[in-house]
Amino acid sequence: MHTLTTLRPTLSKNPRVIEGVIKSLIEATAVFKTNKERSFAVWRKYMRGANEAFLEETYQYTSAELEAVPTPSVEVIKSALDIVSAQYPQARQTDPNQIVDPSFVKRIEQSGFVAALYRE
Repeated sequence: MHTLTTLRPTLSKNPRVIEGVIKSLIEATAVFKTNKERSFAVWRKYMRGANEAFLEETYQYTSAELEAVPTPSVEVIKSALDIVSAQYPQARQTDPNQIVDPSFVKRIEQSGFVAALYRE
């Protein structure tokens, strides 16, 4: 699961930056899911000493759990607000629907960007 968070003014002032960040995340996920050897090469570089069985198990789990399209989830935001409310009780009064904005992800997906990544 992915989580991207920003302030509403940032969305309106820098929509191309936001779109670029989301596209980068989607593209990185596609590379990870479709190029196992490249993914392993990166892991080997940064996870020195990890054996192949560990890498394989980690890859299988992560690949299965990682969403190709990071669609914002009201349920995830609701859970986060529940957790935060232990320290900030006012979070219980926050409507998660007012926080989630799936419009960027929808536009990117409808543009064919995601489908093109998985066709390559």
